[in-house]
Amino acid sequence: MNKPILLYLLLLFPLSVMAQEVMPYVIASSGDTYTTASNQISWTLGDVVVETYSTGAATLTQGFQQPGLAVEVGYSDPVVTLSMNVYPVPATSYVTVEFQQIRKNLSVELYNLKGVLVHAQPVNTPRLQIDLNGMPAAEYILKIISADNTMIRSYTIIKQN
Repeated sequence: MNKPILLYLLLLFPLSVMAQEVMPYVIASSGDTYTTASNQISWTLGDVVVETYSTGAATLTQGFQQPGLAVEVGYSDPVVTLSMNVYPVPATSYVTVEFQQIRKNLSVELYNLKGVLVHAQPVNTPRLQIDLNGMPAAEYILKIISADNTMIRSYTIIKQN
C-alpha cells in the first residue's frame, strides 16, 4: 500500500511544483527599442514608480531605463553648417538668437512639449529676440527651419518665472 502512494507522489509532485520567473517587465504607456549596427536606443514613457534620492556625492534614480543617461539638448544637421548662438538659457522674458551670417529663407519656430507651435518668425536680421512673456514656465523646443521645411537645428529652451 505504501508503494502506490509513493509512486503517486513521485509522479504528480513534479507537476504540482512551479517556480516563479522574475522578468524585468515595464508597465508603461509607450516605449520601444531601436537598434542600428553601432547604436541602440531604448525608451519608455510613463514609468509608474520612479523616485530619485540625492546626497551631496551621489544620485540614485529608481526606474527601469537606467543603463546610462545621455541627454541630447539639441540637434544639428551634419550637412548644413550654421553658426549661431541662443541665450540665455534658462530665460525669464526673452530668448536671443544670433546668427553669424544670415541665410535666405530661414525661420525660427518655438514649440511647447506637447508639440504645439507657440511662436514663429522669419529670420530677417542677424539678431532676433523671442518674447516669452505670457508663456508659462516650462521647457520649449526652438527649431531653425530651412525654406524646404527641414529642421536645421533645435535647442531646448527653459522658461522660468
